[in-house]
Amino acid sequence: MTIVGWRFLLGCVSVLCTVALSASVHAQTLPKPVGPVILTVSGNIGNKNSAQGAEFDAAMMDAMAVSQIKTTTPWRKGVVSFSGPTLKSLLKLVAAHGQTLKMTALDKYEVTVPAADAEQFNPVLARKINGVTLRLRDHGPLFMVYPFDALPALQTDVYYGRSIWHLAKIVVE
Repeated sequence: MTIVGWRFLLGCVSVLCTVALSASVHAQTLPKPVGPVILTVSGNIGNKNSAQGAEFDAAMMDAMAVSQIKTTTPWRKGVVSFSGPTLKSLLKLVAAHGQTLKMTALDKYEVTVPAADAEQFNPVLARKINGVTLRLRDHGPLFMVYPFDALPALQTDVYYGRSIWHLAKIVVE
């Protein structure tokens, strides 16, 4: 093959790679929220939909894959079913890169959670309890819950404290 042929071939590969790369980046574009924003993720994230970071309304959260945790908690009697997207899937969606997650509730309660908790324990950002959508008076619209009964080591004040309800903001640091 001649030098011109190789350059043409390399140029085609380069164009194909650029097209594939832009297609994959475009596929991860977050839509803008239509309804009221219930969660803002900011900080070290690569996928944003606003100047504030990644904003989510209730419909966007509900459109994510749902996971369920059935567990007892210090806040409710008996075994309760919590369902919603996992923290892990949310962090993946926004292309988060960091060691800690500074989480803030609507009432300004703050907790710092190791980002590794998302992978290690797979907590759920509950939108529903026992199949009923969380309202503000029920700890909603988002309540991060760990699988306490699945891992008895989680049944400590450290992890109970990280189970933030009224979750409104996550800053990835």
